[in-house]
Amino acid sequence: MRRMIVAAVLAAGALVPAASAAPPAAAPAPLPPDAAAALVAGPGVAGSSVTRSVSPQEAFAAASLPGEAVSVAPGLSLQQATGLSAAFVACSANEQHWSWGTWPYEQKLSDTTYWCAVYGDHITYTASTPGAAGTLCGPSWTSNAIISGGIGYSWFVERTSAGWTCPTVIPWVSLHPSHHLDVSRNAWGSTEVVGSG
Repeated sequence: MRRMIVAAVLAAGALVPAASAAPPAAAPAPLPPDAAAALVAGPGVAGSSVTRSVSPQEAFAAASLPGEAVSVAPGLSLQQATGLSAAFVACSANEQHWSWGTWPYEQKLSDTTYWCAVYGDHITYTASTPGAAGTLCGPSWTSNAIISGGIGYSWFVERTSAGWTCPTVIPWVSLHPSHHLDVSRNAWGSTEVVGSG
């Protein structure tokens, strides 16, 4: 009796289509230029931000990530700047997200930065990677640069920027927004967004 019930349940399960068998949702279609421009121009909003302490090994490994912009204090090796061979260094990591526009024309910008410092005194190492994404708006370029403070200071402000190409229903008409995010980080491991646009 027990085997028949199990067999009946298994047979019934075979008749129910799997969730992965559902057809994929269609990609959104581009809109006329005026409608697309209105969605592209939506205001900027903060996304998630996570700051955490990291080991010297993780900070050191971040220097070899693809696209990583790395700065090391003069006179220090990468091992010293990240604390692998200097006990006085503390390291942090922060992932900051911001977005502009309205779906499906949103433009998402991210900045992932690792930094180490003689705690509470001065920055010894930074490693940053910019990122950009969107549904219809595809990134065309990204960049990042320290615009204030930096190695040897107790803080640094990093500007992460990106540009997107956003199609419309007219194949030869695309919109090209660009945005930036300015994030301040310090020798105590704190992070704050200080500008965006």
